[in-house]
Amino acid sequence: MTDLSRPRSPRLRVGPVRASVPLVALLALPILSAPTGAQIHAQEIPISLDEARRQAAEAHPGVQAALSRAEGAAHHRDASRAYRFPTVGAELDALRTNDPVAAFGSRLRQGRFTEADFAPDRLNQPDALGDWSVGLGLNWSPLDATAAAGARAAEALALAAGQGAQWAIRAAAFGAEGRYLEAVGAEARLEAAEAAVEAAAENLRVTERRRDEGMVTEADVLQARAAVEDAGAREIQARQRISDTRARLGLALGWEPGRIPVPTDRVLDSDADTTAAASFPPLSDRPDLQASASRLDASESRVREARNARLPKVEGFARVGTHARAPFSSPETNWTVGLHIRLPVYTGGGIGHRVQAVDAEREALRREHEQRLREAQVEVDEARRALEFAGEALAAAAASAEASAEAARFMRRRFQEDLVTAADLVAVEARAAEAAARRVDAAVGHALAGARLRFLTDLNANHGALP
Repeated sequence: MTDLSRPRSPRLRVGPVRASVPLVALLALPILSAPTGAQIHAQEIPISLDEARRQAAEAHPGVQAALSRAEGAAHHRDASRAYRFPTVGAELDALRTNDPVAAFGSRLRQGRFTEADFAPDRLNQPDALGDWSVGLGLNWSPLDATAAAGARAAEALALAAGQGAQWAIRAAAFGAEGRYLEAVGAEARLEAAEAAVEAAAENLRVTERRRDEGMVTEADVLQARAAVEDAGAREIQARQRISDTRARLGLALGWEPGRIPVPTDRVLDSDADTTAAASFPPLSDRPDLQASASRLDASESRVREARNARLPKVEGFARVGTHARAPFSSPETNWTVGLHIRLPVYTGGGIGHRVQAVDAEREALRREHEQRLREAQVEVDEARRALEFAGEALAAAAASAEASAEAARFMRRRFQEDLVTAADLVAVEARAAEAAARRVDAAVGHALAGARLRFLTDLNANHGALP
């Protein structure tokens, strides 16, 4: 077990809970222990840090939402590629009409046009007839520069969504790690608070004994008793913090209400190295920044898509069909094959304005991407400095806690020898309790700083992967 006073690899182990219940805790016990509807069905579930990271990476709602967006973007990408393949459709038409043009054409397609049908009376006022048509059509646009650019844009957006999902997984795992460390730190604070309660209770017993011996006054006993109550209040706050941090950890894990995670790893540690930046991949390889770059690529493809609207579009089509005057009667078959070329000549400025609009959007995305890169570098530098200073703060807090604890032990001996007053002892004990709490907070802060630096820089860490 590594001592907290060693700044290079600070650790904090939470020892066994000591039973010590002051008066204020006894008074508050009925309130704190009264089960609510949610607590009655609450289930405490032990969980390790690695398991917490994994579950958050799989079950956090933010991860699930990001994966759904990535799936949707992938379908959009596949749909945009459909222009490369022919489109085939079946048709069924049924009509009955006495319109001269429709009647003439339908009779001709049915193959039952006779010389008598050329009579003016029959041409101008034909009898009503029916036409049943079944057809199969095919359309294909092998040369469509606009659709090709749109497909490339959709592909870039799908890639961006996948990279965003990968970053969401890392972020969820990091969030769970932070909540886990806070929960472990809350247990360590409870240990420190219980130690302070035990020390205050021992001082009260000594003071009461010395009062009975006539060595101190009743005022000294009251001061000692007030110190016990004050320590008990801090213990109650520490217990509340444990409940709060565990609830936040459950939220980070994506658990349903009623399931309470209980950390099993009782060590606060940070192995991040502030000088190992050269071993980390470039920041541009980070999934969130890659997603930003992919969105910029998609925007550039949108610009090409808008410009390609000025180019001709070549479309081939074919149709084979049958016409009959009644269902299941002898049909006549006909077919059509053709080529269609479209070239926009004048669009009222629509194409030009669209090009300018998407080009402006591309420029905005470019500037935002460059800003993200700069912010990411600043963020990493801040995280590196934060870890360095957190290590120094932890070393100072550990030294202060050791010195304060030793001072409290020395002051207790002097009080027993009647060399100092009860007020002096209470003041020293209070400072020792505060120093122990600061040591825990410094250890939590250092562990969180290390986790954040790894999250921002160590892209090889296993924070979960896309399923």
